[in-house]
Amino acid sequence: MPLTLALAVAMDLAVGDPQWRFHPVRLVGMLAERVESACRSLPVNPKVQGGIFLAVTLLAAVLPLMVFLEILQVLRLGWLGGAITIYFCLGGKSLATEVTRVLSHLRSRDLDGAAEGLKFIVSRDVEGMDQGYLVRSAIETLAENFSDAVTSTLLYGALGGPVLAWIHRVVNTLDAMVGYRDERYSDFGSASARLDDLLNFLPSRMSALVVAAAGQIMGGNFKDAWEGAKEDAPKDESPNSGWPISAFAHALGVTLGGQTSYSGQWSLNPIMGKGPSPEVEHLERAISIYWVSYMISALVSLGIGGLMSL
Repeated sequence: MPLTLALAVAMDLAVGDPQWRFHPVRLVGMLAERVESACRSLPVNPKVQGGIFLAVTLLAAVLPLMVFLEILQVLRLGWLGGAITIYFCLGGKSLATEVTRVLSHLRSRDLDGAAEGLKFIVSRDVEGMDQGYLVRSAIETLAENFSDAVTSTLLYGALGGPVLAWIHRVVNTLDAMVGYRDERYSDFGSASARLDDLLNFLPSRMSALVVAAAGQIMGGNFKDAWEGAKEDAPKDESPNSGWPISAFAHALGVTLGGQTSYSGQWSLNPIMGKGPSPEVEHLERAISIYWVSYMISALVSLGIGGLMSL
């Protein structure tokens, strides 16, 4: 298990998440679109339709992987198949690359370029927004996705191997597609959203611990960041998202949250952290904390994987 995880991390750091048309996660998205259409035609209520959608998509995405891994196991290449699977679940380097690209635009005062880059990694409105809003959006998406793209994958890879890591990635993808609280998905997507909440309960809290530790290494205070995260995280309506975001806010010594626009409508996200609104230099520091956090998560997961292999 440690070898598999180490190889997956090495592949992510060396190559990043490949933008292939037939990337496994993209294939899951294509499959989910077809299954959703079929499930919505069933003569039952939306919540039942959504539950069937979740079950069918999970089975269709996980069974072929299990067959693939079993074949490689027979060929004595199970470790390689596991590493490749976990690698495709990781998005650590690619997330940092996208946010660093946004940072480059902000450094040169190219707000349109920064907004264009953010459009690919956030669900909020960013066009026409000022620099402070764009900086805050970049830090918040870096923080929230650290848990989904790094910590969760590595933790589940350590605890349950590539199949469990893949199940988390599939559920996370389904939640991103249908887990909205709007008229179309509030009922249909509830099963996917609840399962995603359950699977991210432990990783989100581990992410906050890791970020607090990374902040300490970068000259901050672990206790202040961790205690601040415990105080602020419950303010978020999500049971998980607030943990990494609040940990980053306290590690950086800034305030995150506030007025945020989604689909043309402004809403007030909970205020997290203490201090000034973030500036460009805070985004630079956030990326540094992110990379240290990635390394800590990898080392912790390797340790857990080693213990599980005993």
